[in-house]
Amino acid sequence: MLAAKEQMNVETVRSFIERFWNKQELNCTKEFLTEDYRDHAYTPNSVEGLEQMGRILNSAFSRQQSMIQEIIAQGDKVMVRMVLHGEHSGTFRGTAPTGNSVEATVYREYRLVDGKIAEHWALFDTAALLQQIGAQLSIDNACKIKRD
Repeated sequence: MLAAKEQMNVETVRSFIERFWNKQELNCTKEFLTEDYRDHAYTPNSVEGLEQMGRILNSAFSRQQSMIQEIIAQGDKVMVRMVLHGEHSGTFRGTAPTGNSVEATVYREYRLVDGKIAEHWALFDTAALLQQIGAQLSIDNACKIKRD
């Protein structure tokens, strides 16, 4: 059984996902994020990076919904495994709209302070998403270690 603080953190994250990602209320960040929020998934590593990614995904994928499959809390951390569903209705990473239905797994980790989200990390199955819209996968798009 979750402690009261952990349960509160889970509910905060659930509410944030519902409002920010599913209802596309990008202006709800002041309600859910700390003033010194740090985003480790998007650039810039701040609320601006998060909002920018929200705009990109909202314009590329209509009827977008992030369905929580599992959510776990421990201390000040909340981990979420979700599946993003949508329709490719706008350009995404250079690929014109296909109208294809998409589904991609997303893992998110949140650290909360005093009931607000202070940090965020994400792992998004972009390769699966790109395959579903017919985009070319290339080793050039992967992370590489530069060798001198």
